[in-house]
Amino acid sequence: MSDPLPILKEEIKRLGFVSNEKISLFGYFTGNEKNQTDALSLLDDCDTDEEKCNYLRSLISQPEQPVAGNISNLKREFQSVVREVGDLKHELKRVRLNTEIMWFSAPATVTETDKGIFVRSKCQDKSFPFTLTNTTQRRILGKFRNPPNADAPEKDLQKFFMRECTALGSLDSTKLIVHDTHSTPLLDTRKPDFVFIPKGLPLDSLNVVAVGEIRTQSSNGFSNADVGHAVSFGEKVFQIQPRRSFVYVLLTDCIDICMFKVTKETIKTDIVRFSYEKISLQTLTFNTASDPPTGWRQLVTIMECTRDDLGWVEPSVNFGTNTVNLVRSINTGRTSVVYEGKDNDDKCVVVKIAKDKKYLECFKTEKNVLKKLLTLNSPHLQKLLLDNTNTLVTTPLGSKANHLQKKDIGDIIRTLKMVHLTYNRVHMDLRRYNFLRDDNGHIVIIDWGYSVTNNKMESRFAGALEVMPDDILESLINEDKIKCSPRIDLICCVRTFYLMIHKPTSAEIKRMSFNNALDIKSKAQKFLSFWSNRGKSSLWENFYQLANDLKYEDLIGGLEALF
Repeated sequence: MSDPLPILKEEIKRLGFVSNEKISLFGYFTGNEKNQTDALSLLDDCDTDEEKCNYLRSLISQPEQPVAGNISNLKREFQSVVREVGDLKHELKRVRLNTEIMWFSAPATVTETDKGIFVRSKCQDKSFPFTLTNTTQRRILGKFRNPPNADAPEKDLQKFFMRECTALGSLDSTKLIVHDTHSTPLLDTRKPDFVFIPKGLPLDSLNVVAVGEIRTQSSNGFSNADVGHAVSFGEKVFQIQPRRSFVYVLLTDCIDICMFKVTKETIKTDIVRFSYEKISLQTLTFNTASDPPTGWRQLVTIMECTRDDLGWVEPSVNFGTNTVNLVRSINTGRTSVVYEGKDNDDKCVVVKIAKDKKYLECFKTEKNVLKKLLTLNSPHLQKLLLDNTNTLVTTPLGSKANHLQKKDIGDIIRTLKMVHLTYNRVHMDLRRYNFLRDDNGHIVIIDWGYSVTNNKMESRFAGALEVMPDDILESLINEDKIKCSPRIDLICCVRTFYLMIHKPTSAEIKRMSFNNALDIKSKAQKFLSFWSNRGKSSLWENFYQLANDLKYEDLIGGLEALF
């Protein structure tokens, strides 16, 4: 592992500590490798700059004296916890509670067990909020009779539950359908076992009305980990559907069922807290031919509710007198969730909403760049229509450009040339995912949030790591500053074209996120190794040279010859 001290020093400077704080922190870390390693590990788990600052200040602040007892120094106590967490990190499955920076009910990343303990400690008992249905089921299917044994594979429980719910969904009285999503990353990258969607609507995260998980019970009932796992899906719904104020979460083992109501409360503009209510465990399975058990009636009642009854709110974003309705989710990227929307004139638009407050600076950059680029009136650039602090509305809608056409080469490189020369801007993120094709067949360059001024020296990296030039990858590995210049965009284009032509397997190369300096360094090393034996023929070496020399037209001619 590389020396953590330079990374910590760079982070301390970036976070803007005042002089005396910097001196104290440098003194705390200098010559103490253990302190450095522990702090760097914990900083990786902090989701916000505010959390990082608070933690680092705790290392140099004087704790209050305890009233009684031998309570050790808060700093040492905290480091002890860090060490214990470090020892357990490979044994405990972590759950990301949410990605909104100021959304919290417990620390941003905890174990499922800790999450469940927290929820249960704060949870209030709640009676079932709806009038129980009088619907009955004559057929065997839908009664949850003869469920798999407790030691049955999870896939058997999933199959059984979905089979029974499918039968219930065919009832005329039900308004919602239960969809199997255990292998579908429907909520960003999260995969709840099942979700409730209104009949007739597509399976889309915007249409999710309620969520649920299937877990086996022990003799003591559902574990804390089961509760934490399930409730975290409910909290995730609020990120996708930010106008909602509550959501129901179901937890079942196909024999019994319980429910949680997760409520979102906005304290300030960017601070949100959750509260929890639990509807007690009830029997789901028909054990006899008698009246339906309470748990079964509760499940069917939920399926007979309207989506409004269960907290769903028409997704939209307001910009003064303009309202954009969200139609469907398109993609979830590193910094944002992207939707198809319709404006006041019923025209299709792209709505890009920041996932986290830490990405707002990126959004500000993209907004400013798009406003400048409007003067080019280019069909190969997005048009910014509306914006606010965390949202950008653009056109065209377009679709992924999985394949490039010969004419795309000139359109892309000449557009970059105009941006480079006219606006002195370098894109820095030219991967294939940032090329779209509009309804007229034009290739469109998107995502300018990581763009920088030409020749700017950067110590922190953000961009298309997998297609960066070798010298940039080496600079990242060596922790050197990088010079952002137009040649980077052109070489990224060349390497992106190479990948689209040769299509290496996902095992060879894949999109990788990066969260900290060490993460970038290790991945930069992997990509440098990947490119060490690819694109080394005289043909591709010539393309690299043309890109380095900024010979735009010659590069276009050479790449077009490949078609």
